[in-house]
Amino acid sequence: MTAVDGVRILHLFANFKWTGPADPAIRTAVRLRQLGLDVVFAQAGHTLPRTEHRIAAELAARSVPVVTGLQLRKHFHLPSLTADLAALRALLLRDRYQLVHCHLPADHLLAALACRRLAQPPLLVRTVYEPEAPRLGVRMRYAFRRTAGVVVPTERARQGLVGRCGLDLDRVLRLEPVTEPQRLDGPDQRARWGLGPEQLVVGITARIQPHRRFDLLWDVASRVTAQLPNARFVLLGRGNEVDTRALVTEPIAKRGLQPFVVLPGYQRGLDYHSALRSLDAFLFLVPGSDGTCRAVADAMAFGLPVVATDRGILPELLATRRPGEVPGVACREDAATLAAALLELLRDAGLRRARGAAALRRAQLDMDPERAARALRTFYQQLLDRREVPR
Repeated sequence: MTAVDGVRILHLFANFKWTGPADPAIRTAVRLRQLGLDVVFAQAGHTLPRTEHRIAAELAARSVPVVTGLQLRKHFHLPSLTADLAALRALLLRDRYQLVHCHLPADHLLAALACRRLAQPPLLVRTVYEPEAPRLGVRMRYAFRRTAGVVVPTERARQGLVGRCGLDLDRVLRLEPVTEPQRLDGPDQRARWGLGPEQLVVGITARIQPHRRFDLLWDVASRVTAQLPNARFVLLGRGNEVDTRALVTEPIAKRGLQPFVVLPGYQRGLDYHSALRSLDAFLFLVPGSDGTCRAVADAMAFGLPVVATDRGILPELLATRRPGEVPGVACREDAATLAAALLELLRDAGLRRARGAAALRRAQLDMDPERAARALRTFYQQLLDRREVPR
């Protein structure tokens, strides 16, 4: 038996951008290190000109040790993959990592290929961030065949992977999305936004992109503000100039919504926390690159009741886990239904308080990051005890 506390663990993340799974991946590494595990994070060397390496900045800010020398591109690129194969093999041999935890398809394939020719390959673990099991092409089938264990956010994904990959159930760990405990009192941004206590504020966090259904957002906002003129919608997000004009500023102007919409842009760190404290409710429409919808979990950690569509993992995040506790509602994806759900919430302060309290309790009890880290450490240990590397 090999004690996991004495094992060197390498986490791979094939992207330099602050894409959806980046935050939960780094949070996982931080929490595992707090439990005493020797976790190192491979920092991608591939970047674009004049683009922030946000992953590097976050790793440094959270004091996570890193290794460099790998390109770790998000998309398949044969020359980079070939170079990374040699570099990763050398790294595994030099630093004697016994477990490699992969977070994205590109780094998963890289790790599976790199371990192929090693006499004593490390165990491979993969986290899947989507609520459904991924479709497996030739490359991913190869990678999953060589994977000792998989972490998923839903039971649907767990059963799907067992069926598609032939993995035993005890090799697939279901971990609910997590969110960090938050300070509920503290500064907010209402005064900065020109809002007073009489306004009822609905927030939405989303990158400004065509597939995020901004058309639906403005339809909902039009319906709500027509019946509740003191309602305000706050968009916490950014996009390129073309998308922002086409999806946000022009539709708002066309609908006459300028008095009812606040556009503070992308918020980060403590500014994001103060923005969430400014809200009375949280709206979420379409999952982005993070299938676990961490924005919803983070809003719940601030005690915000949530209205969302029924896409992806959202119905499970907002499901009632305890009698009488409803943290939010997942609605049919149309403007009338979503607007009705928001109007019910905004018109009833008691309902907002009850659902906000349920959301906070759900976040505190079911999305505890320390408990999730302990479960992952136990999972690592079970895989090491079995020490059966798939061939």
